[in-house]
This record gives sequence, C-alpha cells and structure tokens, in this order.
Amino acid sequence: MVVATTARPHIAIFGASGAIGSGLVEWFAAREWDVTAIVRQATSATAAHERVTAVVWDPLASESVPASLGQLDAVVWAQGDNCTDNIADLDYERHMRMYEANVGHVLVSLNALLGAGALVNGGARLCVISSIWQNIARQNKLSYCVTKAALQGLVRSVSLDLADKGHVINAVLPGALDTPMTRANLSAEQIGRLEAATPGSRLAGVADVAATVEFCCSLAHRSITGQFLTVDKGFTHARIV
Repeated sequence: MVVATTARPHIAIFGASGAIGSGLVEWFAAREWDVTAIVRQATSATAAHERVTAVVWDPLASESVPASLGQLDAVVWAQGDNCTDNIADLDYERHMRMYEANVGHVLVSLNALLGAGALVNGGARLCVISSIWQNIARQNKLSYCVTKAALQGLVRSVSLDLADKGHVINAVLPGALDTPMTRANLSAEQIGRLEAATPGSRLAGVADVAATVEFCCSLAHRSITGQFLTVDKGFTHARIV
C-alpha cells in the first residue's frame, strides 16, 4: 500500500484557472486534499479555499520547479489550447503552439518534476485531461484532434517509463461538457445536435470529469496505468436512430 508523505494527500493541478481545472481544484479541496493550483497568472479566485495554494509556474518558459511544490502524491494536467482549423487553412505556427500547450507542456513539466524529485516515493498518480477527439474526428478541428491524439502515445509511453518507480499515469477523455467554453465555441445548433446524439439527451458536466479524475488519483490503486477513461455519457459509441 502506498502511503502519502503528508497528513493529507497533496495534488498539483495544471491549468487551474480553466473551466475543468478550477472545477478540479474545488473538488479536491472539498475532499480534504492539499491542492497546489498551478497557473501562469495568479488571481484572487485561484486560492480561495484554505487548502488551496496558488503557484505561478510556466514550464515552457524554462522556469525551475517552484520549491513550494514539495512532495506530490498526484498531478493532473488540465491545461490546454483549442482552435478552429482544417488542412486547407492550416497555420503551422498556430498548430505548433497548440502542440506545445496540449502535449509539450505535459512532457516538459513532468520531466522537470521528475528531475526535482517532486513525486512521492513509491508511486504518484498522474492524470492527463485529453478529449474524446483523440480517438474520433470532428470537422474543422484538425490541430485539436492531432494534438489530443498525441496524448495517447504520451500516456502509454510514460506509463512504461515510470513503471519501475511505481508511478502510474492515466488519461480522462471528456466529451463536450456543459461549460461556458463549450457554449462559446459551439453554436446553439451544434450543442443541440450533440445533446440529441448523447444518451439521455444531456451533456456531461465538470463534476463528472472530476469524479473520474479522483478515481485516477486515488491512493487505493497502483496497478491501473496507461488507460483512457471516457466521460461523455456514451456519446462516442452511441448511434441514436
């Protein structure tokens, strides 16, 4: 059994100011985890809970691992970028910025955490927020689908690289969630089509994702690794006729 190094388990959450990231911060703080909310710019809302500490760190800017991180029982990557593009109007520089945000950020930060000895001895729980669009395609989302698909190779490769140290890594794949970002990126007609194609005719929410991430970060397991858990109420595999 893996024992946490602190009285309460300690989790770091990248992208803590986003829709999913902020929901994860609230979820874990409410369940008595010590939460380090990693952001690029601190805001008063980031550390509103007594168990939440906001840390400003941009791994892609070659910044060192903040000493305040301490030892981490779990790490979640909820940062990321999104854009609308297709092969006919590809902006390669924009595409590579998407790769850095969605893939490079995970690689560089995890490498830094390992180098700094920031992961708890005996096995940390690592969780990447990907998307159902790593496995299926959507029109005009070329760079998003490509970079999310790359996370599949990342998670599987890293699960092997870290196995000897007892660390496990998994990914959670949300579908379209009922969030302000979804409603900003999709038209009402598109949302209606998604709801109609989803069993139960309702989109999943951030709480559904958070509950799945909590399972991935549970100290009760140490043998589930290199896996992908879809949170979309069956949308990916459903054909409602």
